[in-house]
Amino acid sequence: MRRLLIVEDHEIVRDALTGMLRNAHNLQVVGAASGIRDCLPMLRELAPDIVLTDLMLDDGSATEIIKRIRRDRLRARVIVLTGLRDLFTANEALAAGAMGYVLKAQPTSELLLAIETVANGRRYISPRIAAQLGTATAAPGTTRGLECLTQREAEVLRMIAHGYSNREVASRLNVSTKTIETHRSNMNRKLSLRNTVDLVRFAAAHGIGTAPLGMAPPPPDTTPSSETMP
Repeated sequence: MRRLLIVEDHEIVRDALTGMLRNAHNLQVVGAASGIRDCLPMLRELAPDIVLTDLMLDDGSATEIIKRIRRDRLRARVIVLTGLRDLFTANEALAAGAMGYVLKAQPTSELLLAIETVANGRRYISPRIAAQLGTATAAPGTTRGLECLTQREAEVLRMIAHGYSNREVASRLNVSTKTIETHRSNMNRKLSLRNTVDLVRFAAAHGIGTAPLGMAPPPPDTTPSSETMP
């Protein structure tokens, strides 16, 4: 029986996932958390095999959960369930150590497949994202620009590109507004940008800051993608 912990800051979505997955074969929902603060103590107390989490939570990013699992050498594997389809965000989550990346636009059957795939030690990536990973090519100099950012700077960049103000970013990351301003200043210097407009344009050029799901529906995902992990 696979032990599953759900982390989702929207209560109605959290309840829906809990109710749906509670009845899934060979799956036990051992807990549900509303954010990182609630989740962290549950990792040891409940010893989940799988953590199913939204990427952007009210109190930070799911990458904080992955870091804690790695630091404490816990067995849990993380699946990100998100509406963010841009390649930069997916790469960030996978590079941090997520074993699964599932889009909220995918059907329930794909989510169940992702859980089973990751539980068996293999990585699952949404077919839409996997296709981008397989065909994406960078313009001269653009990859180097992204690689020069720290993980926190990349996180701030993504949130700004999605329309968050400095104050909102600071609140979600539990830091001061001054810290966010410093991150923005460092990003502008590293990327040779001058202002917020330049930053947003840079993000858009790299596929960051995609339109909300209802504005630009993607073609349906029809085939899963998985790769064996060592």
